[in-house]
Amino acid sequence: MTELYRLIQTNGPGVLIILAILLFGKRMIEYIFSETIEFKKLELNQDLELYKSKLNQESKNFQNLLDIKLNQFNIQFSKLHQDRAEVIKGLYYRLIELQSAMIDFTARGNSVSKNTQKEKLQRAERANNAFKDFINFYMPNKIYFEKELADILDKVSSEYWNKGADFAAMSEELEESKLPRDLYLDNRKRIKEISEIVKNEYPKVIAELENEFREMLGVK
Repeated sequence: MTELYRLIQTNGPGVLIILAILLFGKRMIEYIFSETIEFKKLELNQDLELYKSKLNQESKNFQNLLDIKLNQFNIQFSKLHQDRAEVIKGLYYRLIELQSAMIDFTARGNSVSKNTQKEKLQRAERANNAFKDFINFYMPNKIYFEKELADILDKVSSEYWNKGADFAAMSEELEESKLPRDLYLDNRKRIKEISEIVKNEYPKVIAELENEFREMLGVK
């Protein structure tokens, strides 16, 4: 304090004014700096809240879009599952009829009886119609099945066709009176084999297909 008085006496009251300016200037600077910091904090908080609001809105928009897409997928999947169920139902019915007709057509003894020509033609016609019905239904609906399963169904249809055609051809040969004995016996043997395959082996394939169909339909 003594030094301050001495400084004022030596330099006059001007030094007091300078000191006052320095003192209040410092406080002013501190005040301005403090206010600037608070303003920046407020500005940053406002920007943060705006960003949060924007992010929240974008999240809601994305969720709404996701819900719409999911709903569309569920509708499409539901329609596909319904269509596939109808296809499986129709195909399975035709497969069972084809198997039944083929068993009847290839039953042992039926093909060599000359007294039942009309019944033989009826059995052949039934088997032929069952096969055509199966193929005509399966081919346009093949797209509903995975390739691996479609390959199995392709093989099944080929087996039925080949076995039916072989059985019919050899049955006609057996009716010829001048057929060599060795060919006659060979045809009888092959006819018997076809009959056994259709009766005993094909049901195993059908059982496998049944399991595949149940899995596709979600039936346990």
